[in-house]
Amino acid sequence: MQPDEYWKNFNLGTELDIAGRFLYNGLQTFHQMETFAGEEDAFEFLYAVSVGIERLLKIALILTEHDHHTDQEAFEQELITHSHQELLRRLKENHSLTLGQVHNEFISLLSRFYNSHRYGRYSLASATAPAQERDDLNIFLEKYLKIKIDTKTMFFVTPNERRHKKFVGKVISKIVVPIFNIIRNEAGRLNLYTYEIEYGSKASKIFQFQSFDFENEDILQIELLVYFLSDIPTGANTKFLRECIEALSFDSALEADYIAALRCDRKKLKVMDELETLYEEDVSDFGTRRDMLNVAVSDYLHYGLDEDEE
Repeated sequence: MQPDEYWKNFNLGTELDIAGRFLYNGLQTFHQMETFAGEEDAFEFLYAVSVGIERLLKIALILTEHDHHTDQEAFEQELITHSHQELLRRLKENHSLTLGQVHNEFISLLSRFYNSHRYGRYSLASATAPAQERDDLNIFLEKYLKIKIDTKTMFFVTPNERRHKKFVGKVISKIVVPIFNIIRNEAGRLNLYTYEIEYGSKASKIFQFQSFDFENEDILQIELLVYFLSDIPTGANTKFLRECIEALSFDSALEADYIAALRCDRKKLKVMDELETLYEEDVSDFGTRRDMLNVAVSDYLHYGLDEDEE
């Protein structure tokens, strides 16, 4: 395998996985946003998605444009850009890539964020426009969802609902999937496997399953919770949990908070103080309990199983 083939097959394959991770993380951030008021949420979402799409575009361009006649140094210099529009323009010179107004406007939003707002708060001028990326995102959502987003009224702040998440996922999918198809086709033309992604990885959700929201994951979590609360599970892990580990006395009035903590990492932080208090009051040997908890979730636990069950 020649160096350029190795580069395109393996290094760009790694880059594809990285791009998928950024897209996954950005979509998950948007999914977990409760409202549209947080500047930090908007930043995290736009940053991850803008990086993911930029890297994806550059992979497609390398596979499309680079060959043995390419001036390598000049080519690599031309890739040093954060203009999504320019990368997209170059890709369109060789591929039929038709995007609608909403998709082009979203790409423009990403470019504007990455080039103008990403470090905006390090400037004194940000004192007059401290939440520019949030406001730009909300203007975009208001335009295409035909809604009015309230970020200031305490009791009437606009919630991030299912249809908002579906819309954002669909917009991003209509940009990402065609670019990934170009990568797959160009890799095939070059007899490379750049497009292959590890099954079950973050990137596989984006590129293999082409799933751009987390509704199914939410449903799965609830269904698993229902399953474990029923009398159906009889496996080693369930038996060990029920028979060997005594439950802590969490507050039944706060069960909604506990379920939310199972569904969202940031919600876990709200329950951690209570957990620490319960450990101080009810657990005399934390080390032993921690070891027991680790055993309970082991893939290789055979506790309480008959030989024929094993």
